[in-house]
Formats: sequence, C-alpha cells, structure tokens
Amino acid sequence: MNAINFLLFGLIGLLAGHSSMAADLVRVGDFTLLDQNGVSHQLSWYGDQKAVVILVHANGDPDVRAATLGLNELTEQFRDKDVAFFMLNAIALDNRHSIAKEATEQKINIPILVDEAQLVAESLGITTTAEAIVINPRSMSLVYRGPVKDTNRQYLGEALTALVAGEPVTPIAPSPVSGSAIEFPGRDRDQTQAVSYTRDIVPILQDNCVACHHDGGIGPWSMSSHTMVQGWSKMMQEVVMTQRMPPGQIDPHVGKNFQELAGLSVPEKQMLMHWIEAGASMGPEEKDPLPTMEFNDPEYTLGTPDMIFTVPAQTIPATGILDYRYIPVKLDLDKDIWVRAVEFIPGDRKALHHVIAYLSSPADKTVKGRQNGSARGDSIGGFAPGRQPDSFRDNSGRLISKGSNLLLQMHYTTSGKESVDETKIGLFLHDKPPKYVMAGGVAGQRRFFIPAHAKDHKLEGEQLIERDAYLYDLTPHMHFRGKYMSYTAEYPDGKSEVLLSVPKYNFNWQFSYRLTEPLFLPAGTRLVARGAMDNSDRNPFNPDPSKPVHFGLQTKHEMFFGFTTLRYVGDSPYSTTEVAAN
Repeated sequence: MNAINFLLFGLIGLLAGHSSMAADLVRVGDFTLLDQNGVSHQLSWYGDQKAVVILVHANGDPDVRAATLGLNELTEQFRDKDVAFFMLNAIALDNRHSIAKEATEQKINIPILVDEAQLVAESLGITTTAEAIVINPRSMSLVYRGPVKDTNRQYLGEALTALVAGEPVTPIAPSPVSGSAIEFPGRDRDQTQAVSYTRDIVPILQDNCVACHHDGGIGPWSMSSHTMVQGWSKMMQEVVMTQRMPPGQIDPHVGKNFQELAGLSVPEKQMLMHWIEAGASMGPEEKDPLPTMEFNDPEYTLGTPDMIFTVPAQTIPATGILDYRYIPVKLDLDKDIWVRAVEFIPGDRKALHHVIAYLSSPADKTVKGRQNGSARGDSIGGFAPGRQPDSFRDNSGRLISKGSNLLLQMHYTTSGKESVDETKIGLFLHDKPPKYVMAGGVAGQRRFFIPAHAKDHKLEGEQLIERDAYLYDLTPHMHFRGKYMSYTAEYPDGKSEVLLSVPKYNFNWQFSYRLTEPLFLPAGTRLVARGAMDNSDRNPFNPDPSKPVHFGLQTKHEMFFGFTTLRYVGDSPYSTTEVAAN
C-alpha cells in the first residue's frame, strides 16, 4: 500500500468513524506467506471466496487469545459459506517454531501466516495485535478492520453476514481494538537511514537478480540501469511479495542444507520493498554501477566440455501438441569413458520442454518402456527449464561403455511461431575411472486420477533404498497443476525427517536441490515424496480445470516424480568395498 493510500485510509477513517464501507476504497496487493506448518497461501488463490478474514496474532497475547475464541465461533458459523479464516503473526520476536508450538498448545486449527519480514502487515496497515481485518478477495479490497467483537456487538460477524449475503457492509463505528502495539524494527531502520540505491539495493540485485536479468541473459528484461530497475520496480514488488522471484524457493525452516539456494534474506526483502515504496529513486550524488557491469556468459557454465555432440536439427511447428521424439546420437566410442558432468545447451529455449539422455548399449540399442515415461535404460543426465547441469561430486561418475550411444527423449512445446532446435550436449570426462559410481532413482506415482476442479488433490510415491547409500540431489517434477512437493526419509529404526519442502512448485523452474553434504541412507530407508495437484480455476497455469487429469507424457497430462541422485555404498569402478560412516 503506498503512502497516498495510507493517508486516504486514515482521513476516511476519521471522517466516517473508520467505517468498513470507507475501507472498501483501499486496494490491497497480492501476497504469499507460509503458515506455521509450512503450507503456502497466496491471497489471490482465495479469489473464489466471498471474504478472507485475518486476525493479528502474537504468542502469549491475552487479547489475541480472547479474540481467538470469538474467531473460532465465526469459523463454525460461516463453515461452507465461502469464507477463509487466517491469523497473521508479524511479531519480530516470534518465530515459526514458537508459533507452531503455541498453536498446538492452544488448539488453534486456523492457519497462522508467518510474516517474518513484516511486509504484509505493513501493506495492510496493521499496527495492533488482536485486530481483525476482512478482505474482499474478488475486488482485492479491505472492507473491515476492528475488533472481533465487544460486549455489545459482534462487529466482525455483522460484516461477514453482509458480505456472504452479497450486501454492502453497513458503516459501523467499532470499539477500539484491545491489543498490543506491534514494533517494526526493519521499517524503523529504513526510515532512520533511508535506503540507498548504490549502497543497499545494487548489492541485492547483484547477488540475486542480474545473473539472469542482463543483456543476453535468460531473464525477460535487463537490469541494465537504474532507469530500467525503477521502471520495473512495481513488478519486482509483486513477484517478491508473491514469492515468484527469486525462483526455486524452499521452506527454510525444515529439511537439510542445500547449495546455491534462491531467496532473499529478511533485511534484503525489507530494504528492497521499502525502497520501491519510497519511489525506487537514486540520489543525485549516486553513480549508477549497473551500466558498467560486465557479464561473462560462456556457452557452457562448467567450462569447455571434453566431447560435444549436436542433435540433428528439429523443426518445431507453430501450433499443436507434439509427441515425444526419440533421437539417437552416435558417440563412436572406441573405449569406456566415465562422465563427471553433462550439460545441455538448448537451441530454442522456448520450444524445448525437456531432454533425457538414455544410454543404449551395443546389446540393446533401444530403450524399453519409453512410451509410458518409464524408460528402463540408464540415464546420464537431462535438461528442463531452470535445471542446472548434472555434475557428479566426490570423485564419482557414470559409465558409458565402449560402443554405446545415446538415445534422447526430447519433448517440445509449440510457441505460436515455427522454429528449429539444434540442442548441444557437452560431456565432461574423468581422466581415469572415478572412485564412486553415481546412480539415480525416483519416488513417484504413475497411476492416479485428478478430478476436475480439484484444488488440493494429494499424491504420494516412495523409493525404497535397498542398500546403504548416500543421497546427493532431489529434483521434484510435476506439470502445470503441480502445487507442492516434499521429500521425507523414513528410516528403518522408525525415525523420520523431512529432507526438502517446495511449498510453491513452479513448473517453469525445475531445480535440482543439491545437499551441501551427502546424506547417508541405511538400507531399508523409504524416501517418500508427498505433494498435491491444483486442477482448479484458481491455478492460473491450468490448461483446463473442467477436465479430469491422469498420468501422461504431454503437459496437458500430469506427472508426479520425486527424482533422486545417489550412490550406493560399495559401487565402485574398482569393485572395492566402502565402509559407510553412519
């Protein structure tokens, strides 16, 4: 909410008794937050509801606990009446663990949105705990704020009754909210010392954005100057507030440590959003460093490959649904080779959906099972939008035997314009056989049926670790209806732990999440992938919410695969025995 809206809201509140009808003039911006259980909630996703209710929460606050009793009554009263209920915690001293603990102790079943950066609370003008606000999600406007109730009136209940009935919210003069003032240390810091473009903002852009958003980069626009950044600043605000950017974000409060994680820190988010709200300006004495930045965009990010192969030119029509193409690539190997990394360079990034490189040995030059997406041939690597090159760590690799060739499973999607794709494959080799052999697997489900209009259809698959192994990478894969996915390790001793949670899956960014340190998995461990599909009209990427969906190869169908990269203890080119340090 900008400063003008804040002033307008305050003036109208004074003149009209802080009426909810006046509040309807205030637009609210879209946002995404995780709740105390790590579930992602985006305000616009509830656009099919008649009201979204948010009660301002704080741990140990007696006024909040009293207001919660009234809110619980309303959740029962408005059950099945298209009203979504939430709490929002923006207390700097509270944290996800303590919030979840208190919710359990107080038997709070309402999702508590955790606003760590306090930016949603700022945008909604929240200053006091125990305050209730009501948002009309269809018009994205704030229509009520005040107490849940007092001894005389059920203020929140009256507002909801009117909204559900499709009637205007009657102007009211609610009693003052009995709650505690909320402190905003990030806002105070950035007001005390104004955010500087060159000192504060440019380093954030350099660390998180410009690697993609520069001339010739994969980003849709270039952060080539302050003028460009300022012009796109409102879009930047939207994608940060809705957690669309940076891509590949995970739940930071659960799971293992991963390399090269995307995401802004809390202070970075605060400074960036406060700077944009203040006009995204550059001081008259500041010199813009962005125009002088230079980028080295090598064709291959891992260096010069030892072997490069070009896929025969593939003509992609302008429209239509394309079958998978299986394209052989002859390697002409006169000896065994060990691959330490594979990198694909798409010829047409708009058309190329994915590549999987299977090995076809001299004894079997075809890959069985390929038409159902479950090819049995060994894979040495693949490509999908946003996916990093396959690089095998700890002196490990994959064997390509003498006389073998590649069989590429290539999936193209049309873009409205005919094009030609000539994808390249770069193989990076070990000089001698490595110490370990890298393998792969999948915790997935191939037989499922997703009903039409289903908003949260849950799926689950598992991979049994039959021998002691070390886990390196986790790669969730779904199509347009993919909503979220997590991996859990269930150990033979009965213990379990969440390894990774991707609460807001994005089909356009299919990351491999690489553990900082490989995780030992004793034989008998079950890796369980749990997730859900959104086949409703609330999913903006859904091709057709009116149709049920089943497993299939095309993006109009669905997949649910939790791919893994691991090595089994004892698997070595030298057939030596490795002792697991567990």
